[in-house]
Amino acid sequence: MKRRFVVAAGGTAMGSVLLLSGCGGSGSEVATDTMKLTAAEALAKSSQRTGQADTFKADLTVTENGNGGGRIHATGQFRLKPTLTFSARLDEVSRGGQAVPAAKGQAVYTGDVLYAKVPQLAQFVSGGKPWVKVDVNKAGQMAGFDVKGLVDQVRKVNPAEQTKMFTGSKDVRRVGEETVDGVKTTHYAGTVTVRDALAKLDARTRAEVRGWFPQGADDEKIGFDLWTDGDQLPRKLVTKGDPAQRQSGTVTVLYSDYGKSFSVNPPPADQVGELSLGAFLNGGAPAPRN
Repeated sequence: MKRRFVVAAGGTAMGSVLLLSGCGGSGSEVATDTMKLTAAEALAKSSQRTGQADTFKADLTVTENGNGGGRIHATGQFRLKPTLTFSARLDEVSRGGQAVPAAKGQAVYTGDVLYAKVPQLAQFVSGGKPWVKVDVNKAGQMAGFDVKGLVDQVRKVNPAEQTKMFTGSKDVRRVGEETVDGVKTTHYAGTVTVRDALAKLDARTRAEVRGWFPQGADDEKIGFDLWTDGDQLPRKLVTKGDPAQRQSGTVTVLYSDYGKSFSVNPPPADQVGELSLGAFLNGGAPAPRN
């Protein structure tokens, strides 16, 4: 269970980078037209704009309350079109105030193959290689190691949907103009219930996103702060669960390098091994080392 938790935490963090992201444009100035929009109209416009570009960089920090607290920090570069490609690094994991260095790692995804470098998994990689290679389509068929499910969630959920969910807010307001990483932005803030947020999504996406929340959470509120640039694209997003209810913690994402090209290359072949799923899932002996 501990091994599964570590992988799930890493996958969730890297997945969240993508799922909570917007894309497209440069936006160095706050556009005059933004001042003419109501807060609700601005969110709707931002939702439309976020799906227009295919690459971006994201910096994610997750802080958890309860159970001693915890913190996750990850960064990544993502290409959404024509096919999903990304390179991400999980460089900080802590639980209960204690660092968990073995949970840190790197991930590269290209051509339906996930390459991961995670110390916690090293003993289960054939040949003692630092990187493990997982064919997502094959791994998705093996119970208990749903890599394909994670990647499918990243692939299918349009990154614009996060902002679209916020358009269900009944109290969103314009806070003012602020600078984020040297970029002039407009700050919006509000809350939205899980029910109202999901209602803004199409049926297929709603079914996928509903799994992010526990059962019976429809009336619980999500607090959000969104900073958009002159192109009405997200530059910073902060979401908070209601500490009085089950959702407790903060997710902060900083965005940059919209529309900029980048390359994603698999690690050298002689540094890559296969994951022994039988040993990993059943707690058996580690993979043989050559």
